[in-house]
Amino acid sequence: MALYVASYVFDERDSAMSVVEEALREAEVEARSPVAMRRRDACDKAFLAVVKAVDELLLKYGYPEPERHGERFSYLRELESKVPEIDKAELSEKLGARFGKAHIACFYEGKIELAQEEVEKARQLVEEIKKFLK
Repeated sequence: MALYVASYVFDERDSAMSVVEEALREAEVEARSPVAMRRRDACDKAFLAVVKAVDELLLKYGYPEPERHGERFSYLRELESKVPEIDKAELSEKLGARFGKAHIACFYEGKIELAQEEVEKARQLVEEIKKFLK
């Protein structure tokens, strides 16, 4: 299965974290663009980076790769109930915030004024998740 981020195609041979980093790099550039569509794309890529990082975390703890957002939230909440450090980090709440703002408000609804802030918050969340992947 291929995943498209701008002109680069990621496939199963690429590590999930390379997808995360490339998506964030592109999002950081696009979030500063004067072109509205590029700023919307920045939010989409930022959310993709968060989703892929969460999926890696879930896989590390033995969960199957989620096929839908509902599964992702369910697995993450279950993981939080089992691992106190992850529960304390409130990752499911932060994922929910990025879903609502980067994915829905910025990308789908076109509230592009959120782009730079959402890309930064996605970067912070990915960095937080990385600590649990070591």
